[in-house]
Parts: sequence; C-alpha cells; structure tokens
Amino acid sequence: MCQFSRQLVLQLILGLAFGHIYGQQMFERIVAGSPGTQQRYPYYVRLHYRGLFSCGGSLVRNNAVLTAAHCVKDHSVKKLRVHANTINLSDIGVVRTIKYMLVPKKYDAETANYDVAVLILSSAIPSATVIPLHKDAIPAGTSCLVIGHGRTKENGVFSRQLQEIHVPVLSRKVCQRKYLSKFVITQSMMCAAERGNKHAPCKGDSGGPLICNGKQAGIVSWSVGCARVKYPTVYTDISKVYRFIENTLRMYA
Repeated sequence: MCQFSRQLVLQLILGLAFGHIYGQQMFERIVAGSPGTQQRYPYYVRLHYRGLFSCGGSLVRNNAVLTAAHCVKDHSVKKLRVHANTINLSDIGVVRTIKYMLVPKKYDAETANYDVAVLILSSAIPSATVIPLHKDAIPAGTSCLVIGHGRTKENGVFSRQLQEIHVPVLSRKVCQRKYLSKFVITQSMMCAAERGNKHAPCKGDSGGPLICNGKQAGIVSWSVGCARVKYPTVYTDISKVYRFIENTLRMYA
C-alpha cells in the first residue's frame, strides 16, 4: 500500500471514531456564521447516533432525509434518530427512527466519492416542508447558503443555535488547484468558499444542505480543517448523484 493510501486509511479510522470521515483534519463546519431561524429552514434536520448529535440532513420527502454517506455508513440503523422542527440543539422536536438506510455502491470512504445517503423514516412527519433538488450543475460564482450546527471554530464546540452562511461556488478546476495533489476532486464533488475562507461550514455540519437559488445543490462532505484559507469546503454535487436519489425515493419513499 502506498504512503498516500495508508494516510487516507488512517484518516478514515480516526474519522469513524468521531462519527465523521477524515478525523480531526478533515471535517465540516460553519465558522463565523449567523444564527438561522427554524421558520426559514424547516426542512433542516439533525442526525443523532447513540443519543448524540452527529450530522445534519434535509427533508426531501415527508418521510425521507438526504445526508452524507459518511454520516451513516457502518452505523446501526437502530441507533440512528432524526430530529426535525428544531432550531437549538437542546430542542427535541419531532423524532423519527430509520426504516431504511440507503448508501450507493459507488460510495468510496477513502476518497469521499459519491458521499450521499437517503434515510427512509419509520413514519412520515406531518406537515413537513421539503426542499427541492437541483438537477443541473451550479455555475461557478453562484452565491449559495449553508446551514448547520457545526463547530464555530476549529476544535471549538457545536453551535447550539442553527447557523447560516453564504458562500460562492468554485469551479472544479480551481478547487483541485487549491488541493494540489493531496486529494482528488472527483466528478461527484463541487466546492464553495469565499475569498480568505473566513466563513465556512465545521465538524458537525456534515450531511447538511448547500442551497442555491432556493434548491439543494450540494451536501456538506469534507474539508481540511476549519475555515483554513488554502482549502475550500467540498460538497457532494446533487446534479451528479440525482439519479441515485430519485431512484431510491421512487422505490422506498
């Protein structure tokens, strides 16, 4: 096994220990965000594993949640819970168990390629507000919204109140150049970061939505550190995994 592969395997092992891919160096976050409101984002949900908050997600049906594969892969479905209709981590909200957890065969834990999962809830959430999905790729420069309860700074604490930030989409070419030869930005990924990267998603924002023009265009996937100038946040590109999502919803939701 080459040095690069060994490094990724080690990062994965560390990441799984904390419920997130790539451990302490690669996680998802909202740094320097502003408090959001439940009324504006009623489709946002929290994932809890073994009773502890772990990731974000979004309602795409009244009985289906979209999140990142690394948030749920290899987890026990019986120990996962979805909390909807909340704005603070202390809110219980509407709680649902998981009936089915669907992760695509294309998902690669080492590279985070195809980092998407669909959770079918045990029962529908009454009067749920769902978010529509973007079928087409988002042009570079588009300003998009990210929401979540992630850490407010690297090695900080989770944000008790839902946070929101706006970040512009980067081209895949620019993003790959930022990461040089360290990591590959695959065709299923997209990137977003403002100049200087002062505002960015942190650990705990994994699985949450990237919203462009009122539709979900991405899923918070990975990054190096929190709001580090060199490294943009990488998202799963909804337009590249749309067929998997729709086929799954058609079969199970």
